[in-house]
Amino acid sequence: MKERIQLGHLSEVSGVSKRTLGYLFLHTYGITPMAFVKRERLRKARRLLQHADPSTTTVASIARECGFAHMGQFSLDYKRLLGESPSATLHQHPQADRIPERQ
Repeated sequence: MKERIQLGHLSEVSGVSKRTLGYLFLHTYGITPMAFVKRERLRKARRLLQHADPSTTTVASIARECGFAHMGQFSLDYKRLLGESPSATLHQHPQADRIPERQ
C-alpha cells in the first residue's frame, strides 16, 4: 500500500466512472473511495504497530510503509479513527501475547 492511489486509477481498474465509483462507495460504506483507502491504510498501520518491537521500530517507518508522507497528518488521522496515538499503540503490549504467571 505504499504507492499513491488516485481516484482515477481506482475508476480505471474497476471499470466504472469516478462518479459511479464514488456513489457506490458512499452507498456501501458511507464514505468516499479515498476515505476508504485512508482508513484501510490506518488499520494496516495499527496492525503493524501492535506487532512491532518498539526498541527497533519507529512510528514514522511504519507510517511510510503504509503510504503516509506527512507524519503530523498521519498522527491526527490515526488518533481520530482509532482513539489513541500511534506511539501509544506501538508501546502497548498486546494482551494476547502475555503469558499469565502461575501462582
